[in-house]
Amino acid sequence: MVSERRRSPRVRAPEGAEGVIRSTIQVQVEDLSRTGARFQLTGAVRPGSTYAFHADLGGFDLSVSIRITRCKAGPVPKAGGTGQVLVYQAGAEFLWERPGDEERLATWLDRRGPKSAQIQANLQG
Repeated sequence: MVSERRRSPRVRAPEGAEGVIRSTIQVQVEDLSRTGARFQLTGAVRPGSTYAFHADLGGFDLSVSIRITRCKAGPVPKAGGTGQVLVYQAGAEFLWERPGDEERLATWLDRRGPKSAQIQANLQG
């Protein structure tokens, strides 16, 4: 197994977790760590860009500025199983402005439990 290279382990977001960037762009939150998030969206975002990020994570509200670190397009099956649709997978780092907010997220992540090994295995294949 490959050792974890991230500064903080990822935790899968609650089923159906959604967020908004730039006040209008809907995203589906895939997973989070203390330092960032991974999400899907229908349009591209430019790495290096910063946005306001707001997400409802199953009752936990997160509002923080983010910097996009990567964005890659890929096909996923359409709802109903006929054909595919193009979506973008983006990664972002949190730009914490208030230390208390980072600690609040860290506490929430700890309660959800570190499942990073399972997530890492899913990402690798």
